[in-house]
Amino acid sequence: MGYMHRTGTPKGGFPKFVVKDEIVLTSVQIRETEPSEELTVSIEIGWDNSGAWDMGELEIMLRRDRPDGEIVYWSPESCFASVLTRLQYKSVGGASARLYYLTVRSPQARAVVSGPYWLQGTVRAIGRGAGPSDGSA
Repeated sequence: MGYMHRTGTPKGGFPKFVVKDEIVLTSVQIRETEPSEELTVSIEIGWDNSGAWDMGELEIMLRRDRPDGEIVYWSPESCFASVLTRLQYKSVGGASARLYYLTVRSPQARAVVSGPYWLQGTVRAIGRGAGPSDGSA
């Protein structure tokens, strides 16, 4: 049986803001998964170069269970002007209910979150022939 939960906000749903220290953008709760199910957490973030440097830089992290919990996915991203970054984290089920937190940081304030940003958790039965995932995108 499939399950999906999505949180976030559309572009224009908030004022743009410069990112420096790590902040939580949103979180999503995933119900308990069976060993025969696969979890996919999809990330989407629209962001711009802050203009502080020639290139914008944004670190995107997916944390498990707490806003400062284990980082299960990390991706350093860069752009010249503006970009819509889409990433995915996958794992095989057999886990208790969990919270996942989408966090971002840009230590030299090289990024402006402009939207949209979304975090979506999808649980589905593993199809015939599908193997376990190592958790990478």
